[in-house]
Amino acid sequence: MAVTSFEVDDRTAALLAQLQTTFGVKTNAAVIRKALALANVASQHAGADNTITIAPSEDGKKPAVKVSLAG
Repeated sequence: MAVTSFEVDDRTAALLAQLQTTFGVKTNAAVIRKALALANVASQHAGADNTITIAPSEDGKKPAVKVSLAG
């Protein structure tokens, strides 16, 4: 298996730790694998303008989110 290492700032390190809890995993590598899988699904469903919209919940309490996948 290839090994890649990189430095992250404090904000990114905190986000990785938060996502470990959210995703129910124990390592940053597992977070990155899940994030890449999610990005792959999102990219497959992006519109012609390279955006994807996440619709609000049924109760309408959470707003819709539009994410640009363009560079």
